[in-house]
Amino acid sequence: MCRSDILNIDLLEKNEFFIGLKSEEIGKILESVKYSFEEYKRGSVIANEEEECSCIGLILDGVIEIQRIYPSGNSIIVKRLRCGDVFGEALVFSKESTYPATIMSTTDSKILFVNKNEILRLCVREERILENFVSLLSDKVFMLNNKVKSLAFKSVREKVINFILELQKNQQSELIKLKSSKEDIASYLGIPRPSLSRELIKLREDKLIEFDRASINILNLEALEEELFK
Repeated sequence: MCRSDILNIDLLEKNEFFIGLKSEEIGKILESVKYSFEEYKRGSVIANEEEECSCIGLILDGVIEIQRIYPSGNSIIVKRLRCGDVFGEALVFSKESTYPATIMSTTDSKILFVNKNEILRLCVREERILENFVSLLSDKVFMLNNKVKSLAFKSVREKVINFILELQKNQQSELIKLKSSKEDIASYLGIPRPSLSRELIKLREDKLIEFDRASINILNLEALEEELFK
């Protein structure tokens, strides 16, 4: 068992696993739980593809990437995670509990690992943590459903338009706030970042949207929807 006083407990208040709990409550929980605390240098491998996943990782500091690395040496970024995010939650209780991709630390990072037996104990004992864990899994399923839907669209234009329309539906506004960077959006859609930028510019030239770093403003929602059915 690691000592909780080496951690910045305040950071854990913002982590998805501990949302709704105060730092004092989190500190008491950590005193009764076995966990490990690891620090990684930029460029370090946190977990290799096909390695067994027996813990969830809570990112306390830094940025990590989930990458698919091919035999040629080429790689694609599947997802980028930051302080407050959790990884491994959908794998740790799976029958096929191995990482489907490599986890890399792209900056110096700090991660708290909690194994599945401790997670079970916490979920039984702490109702709020159970709610948070179920919420994490639900969000993962929702994200995967959206990704499957995106894969049904073949062209870059269709993928980008569908993504914009999904955000419009979720935010119930034609002025959409972007919570992710363009690089993260491109990674999510499975397209190169330059391709995303080019398609956004084309949509602007077609007077369908306006955009900046933080938002996308839909100028003609009906016309944008019709683009998917041409």
